[in-house]
Amino acid sequence: MDLQFQDCHDLDRLPWFEHNSEGRLVLRDPAAIGPVIDFHAHLGFAIFFSPPLDLNRRAPETLTNFPMRGVPVDLSVESGLNLETHRPGRVALQYMRSMVTNRGDHATHTVPNLLSDMADMNIERAIVMAIDFPFGTQNSGAYLRAMQGQGALTPYIAINPLKPGWEARMDRLVDAGARGLKIHPYSEFMTSDHPLIIRMLRRWARTGLPVQFHTAFNALAPGFLQMLARMETYDKAIRSFPDTVFILGHAGMDFYDKAIEYANEYPNVYLEIDGQPPDNLRRIIDRVDHSRILFGSDWPFFPVALPLAKVLVATRGDRALRRRILYDNGAALLRRFGDMPSQQRAASAQ
Repeated sequence: MDLQFQDCHDLDRLPWFEHNSEGRLVLRDPAAIGPVIDFHAHLGFAIFFSPPLDLNRRAPETLTNFPMRGVPVDLSVESGLNLETHRPGRVALQYMRSMVTNRGDHATHTVPNLLSDMADMNIERAIVMAIDFPFGTQNSGAYLRAMQGQGALTPYIAINPLKPGWEARMDRLVDAGARGLKIHPYSEFMTSDHPLIIRMLRRWARTGLPVQFHTAFNALAPGFLQMLARMETYDKAIRSFPDTVFILGHAGMDFYDKAIEYANEYPNVYLEIDGQPPDNLRRIIDRVDHSRILFGSDWPFFPVALPLAKVLVATRGDRALRRRILYDNGAALLRRFGDMPSQQRAASAQ
């Protein structure tokens, strides 16, 4: 199967996608694919000196960091590497803009736009994760307020242990409806085995709720970021809190072998696979308990169709496995934490 495309819209050459009457890329036969749970999404970031975003505004189009148009798609490589190869510095530029203004692409990363993009790809539920720095505008509270009453969105907050008063802030956000914790070494400015992170996880463990790590990096990431997200830095946290569920975001990117080791050694580890190309996905599938593999998109960094296409390619000919990765495993984990009715969509896509 040809894995090279002119851009994301060209994915309609695959048997699973088409364009609707509005020109949007959608699933050709949603019933054949079945419902999807996305275990890795975000809303727009407002950081440092940026005014808050209007997260309930409907924008005419979602402007993802990996553009729908004009960037060649290679499904055989990790998605971030694909983008950086063709648009070097684009992600860094988007972060810089989000530091000083609430206008630009990130202003389209709103609740209405997320829900619309979810509908295009038959996504029933998205786990939406905040990222917060130790100073400046904070996103977690804004996310919770924007998602209030949205049953299709499950909020994971960020707590930065460098920000004074983080303990009370954690308690307030959990009381306000947080259902998980996102840890991102790039925004915490420390590795995930740092004593402050371990202290934070000790307090978080009282909630009984899951933790999702950003893990690793691709080959083009700056060296200082690589130092923060080395795969060996996650072992201490996973080992120290065996009753906490840890989800390894990106499944270790280029270092998926180490993510596989974690999943096989520790029963409290799940792998979220956004960005991984089909060959890597097949290796993960061959070596990891299938019940601990979760689909994620990393929207709005990437349009959902991009990681979804990779899973559909990797699971050709195995509809039951595809269903487990795209829906059943995520649904089981959500039910475990009381975040999904036990019978919701049970009969879908059988």
